[in-house]
Amino acid sequence: MTKNSQHTSTASSLVATLCLTAFASIGTSVVWNGLPFIAKQYYGFDEYENFSLFLLIGLLYIVCAFASGKLTSLFNKVCSSRAILALLLVMQGTVCTLPLLFESSWVVWVAGGVAGGCSAWLWPLVESYLVAGRHGQSMRSAIGYWNTVWMISVATAMIAIAPLMESHASMAIVGLGFANLIAVIPLYWFEQEPAAHDETEAQAHVPDGYKPLLKGARILLPLSYIFNGVLAPILPFVLSRINVDVVMQTPIAAIWMFARVLIVGVMAHVPFWHGRWAVLWGGMIAMSLGLIAIFAATSLSILILGLVLFGAGMGVTYYAAIYYALAVGRAEVEAGGTHEALIGGGYMVGPVIGLGTLQLGPEHGSDPFFPLAISVFALMAVGILCFVFIWRKDR
Repeated sequence: MTKNSQHTSTASSLVATLCLTAFASIGTSVVWNGLPFIAKQYYGFDEYENFSLFLLIGLLYIVCAFASGKLTSLFNKVCSSRAILALLLVMQGTVCTLPLLFESSWVVWVAGGVAGGCSAWLWPLVESYLVAGRHGQSMRSAIGYWNTVWMISVATAMIAIAPLMESHASMAIVGLGFANLIAVIPLYWFEQEPAAHDETEAQAHVPDGYKPLLKGARILLPLSYIFNGVLAPILPFVLSRINVDVVMQTPIAAIWMFARVLIVGVMAHVPFWHGRWAVLWGGMIAMSLGLIAIFAATSLSILILGLVLFGAGMGVTYYAAIYYALAVGRAEVEAGGTHEALIGGGYMVGPVIGLGTLQLGPEHGSDPFFPLAISVFALMAVGILCFVFIWRKDR
């Protein structure tokens, strides 16, 4: 609680939260999904440089996400949480104007690093505003709408930047900044602080079975983003290998994001999955099979099948993880921060694996990603074993 504001008893405006989310997620999409294409096409990055860029962003993301609760408490001594959100959005918007002033590739590193660090602090705050003061069906509906909105924004942004890829790719970074500045406008309808979250009512809507499910989801969540942290930097090169035109690469890459939207849309309106281990199992299997198909793809049709399966698994994993985290964590910024830090950890580990294995590629014939694929599949096996251990303990 800040010196100049009080927590209200009324939940924050869902419409305002969703509007901010829609525009801020465009920036998130460009950083995590579009930047590898921009860096390769406009700045001439190779696989090693793309993995290094993602390693930097992932490191900043995990540090800022873990620190988000403490940083918010520190800043709350002098300003409200709403003001913090405004500051973070403006910082991202400002740094993303750099391509208008400079041509050098260091722009990608600075814009990506600042945007990654700011968003790691921003999203736990937004998640707290989203669910604080909401319980039961009201909270489930809010999370469902929120997941659908940000995932649609992420996927749509990848299509929107496609026309820029051939000769004006750096302008996608400028567009990222513009979207973040627009996201400041809905803050006018935000309360200065997230609503108070009644602990007694929260406990009434959180069965004991949610805690082991949260543990299981927190095994799959970083694992899924390790996969994504490996996939995103090399996807431009995978698409080039099967001769996909550069203008079509980002729309095709968005296929897995639209598959994720579809799954999340179903989960938002069909409540049977709450409290069920089978749903987490389904997400893990779909994600794993999808990744195998992507690495093995020798044609566009196989790649698209892999992207659809991967996106479906990512959707299930993310939705379950954020739902159980905010339900068990009672809408605290720290709960959202832990959730985002696990994502950042995945984004950081993925590039480490990529950098450590890519140099072995030429020794294995025509496929430069063979050692990378083997490493990812080995990690997949370890993650599945950890997940099975937690699942067995809950039997």
